[in-house]
Parts: sequence; C-alpha cells; structure tokens
Amino acid sequence: MGMIDVEPYQNNNQKSDFYHFWYFRTNLFTTIANDELVDHIAKDSKVERAKVTVANGAVTKQIAELLCNGHSIRIPHLGILKLSVTSTGAKTVDEYNAGQNITNVHLVLTPDKEIKEELKKMKYRKTYTKKKETPTPPTP
Repeated sequence: MGMIDVEPYQNNNQKSDFYHFWYFRTNLFTTIANDELVDHIAKDSKVERAKVTVANGAVTKQIAELLCNGHSIRIPHLGILKLSVTSTGAKTVDEYNAGQNITNVHLVLTPDKEIKEELKKMKYRKTYTKKKETPTPPTP
C-alpha cells in the first residue's frame, strides 16, 4: 500500500465559482532517472544491470514507435498507453487541417484493474511546502 504526500492549496481565481475553496494536490518526490529505474529493475528481477539497460532501451524505443504509429499498448499489470489529441474546430470538414487544428498530443495511461484497486488503498499524508523567502535588497 502506498503513501503519498498531499498539500493544501487555495483556488485564487476570482472568476471561478469556487474562488477561495481549498483543495489538495500531490506533493511528489523527484522524478526517477533512467539509471535509477534500471537499478530497481535489476535488483528486483535479479537480471544483470547491463541486460536490463539494453532491454529498457529497446522497450522504450518500441513503445514510442508504436504509439506514434497509432497503436495503443497494453502493459501487463499496469494498463493501456495511448495517444490522445486536442484540437480546435473548423466549420466544415474541408476547412479542417490536422497540422493547424491539432494543438496538442497527450500520452494517456488507463490503469488496469489491479492498479485501480491499489490506488483505492492508498494513504495520504497532509504536508506543507515551506515557501522560499524573497531576499531583501541591500540598503544603500
């Protein structure tokens, strides 16, 4: 069962119907670099680190290639990865130009049932991030 830190924040958007409401957002740790991921996989699988590095590189390359060619990918025990696009509209299909109307591409993970069940069991701990103090300018 996982434990994730969350911190409160206040909606300060004056145009929002929920102005000044309080919410939580995740307070995430640093991003795991590829070397650290490889170390974790090698340790857990008892496979030589060099072999894990080669396999990880091949898997990453193939996932990117398959996604960019329109495939969704089922990763066992994790979920399905796929691409999704955001676009602006056009009045007619003839006016629609994918190169101009598509504004963003997103990578979407739809988690498998077992991941969803684990997420339901997660525990949360309220934390507060200490704000960095703004240095005061020296007096002349």
